[in-house]
Amino acid sequence: MPAESFFRDSSGPLNQGDIVIAPIARVSAADHYVPDRWDRVDQEEHIVDRSHVEGDAIHLISGRELLMVTSHDCHHDKEWNSARARLMKAGMSESEAEAVAEADDTLDRTFQASPLVPLEDIPASDRGNYRAGRVVGYFPGPASPDGAFPESVVDLTYRSTIDRKAISIRRWCLTSDARDRLRYAIARFDSFRSVELTENLERIIGRSILGATVDNTNGLVVLLTLDDDSSIRLVQPPTEPEPGGRQSLA
Repeated sequence: MPAESFFRDSSGPLNQGDIVIAPIARVSAADHYVPDRWDRVDQEEHIVDRSHVEGDAIHLISGRELLMVTSHDCHHDKEWNSARARLMKAGMSESEAEAVAEADDTLDRTFQASPLVPLEDIPASDRGNYRAGRVVGYFPGPASPDGAFPESVVDLTYRSTIDRKAISIRRWCLTSDARDRLRYAIARFDSFRSVELTENLERIIGRSILGATVDNTNGLVVLLTLDDDSSIRLVQPPTEPEPGGRQSLA
C-alpha cells in the first residue's frame, strides 16, 4: 500500500497499529544471542542476580525503538469501560463517570507491541516475499510520509508488554484498510497458520469442498464452494470495536 493509504496522523486514544517510540525487552539465554534482524532493537544487556534462590540468573536484552501496537483496541479501553459503567451504576451521569475514569491513570496501563525492522536489514534475496506479506509472522509497511523511518516489516515474533506511560512519542496511526491487514497478519500468525484443514472441515459440515477462493482485497475472507452449490465464508472481515469514549492516549 502507498504511504498515503497506509498512515494517518496520530490523535486520540491508543489504537492497534499505532507506531510509537517506547522501550522493549526480551528474555535471553546466558549467551545473549541476537538474531540479525534484532541487532538495532537489542541495545542493552542486563543480568538479574538470583543467587539468593535456586536457579540461574535471568538475562534480559532491552532497547528503545519504533514499535507497532499489536493489542486490539478493545484491550485498550476494557478497564476504562468497566469503571465508567460501574460509576454510572452508582449514580453518576455519563459525563461525570467518563471524567472520573479518564482521571484514573491505573486503568488499561499495558499494551503489547512489536518492533519495526527496516526492510534493508532483511537479506536482499528475501525482501520481495517480506514486502508482499508472504512471510508468516511479519507485517510489511511503507516508509513514513515524514521520513522518520524507512520501509519496514513489523516483527510479530517479538511481542512485548509495555506500560503506556513509557511511550515517549507516537509517530503515526494506521488507516482502516491498513489495520485490517495488520489484524489478518496477527490472526494468520497466532491462529491460522495451518492450511491442512480440509478433511476436518468436510467432516464437520458434512459436505465435500469443491473449491476455495480468497478475497484478494484484504485476504480476510475465504469462500468455500461445497458440493451442493452452497458456500461458506470461513473468516469474516474484522470490524471496528464500539467506541469506548476515551479521549486521550494517557
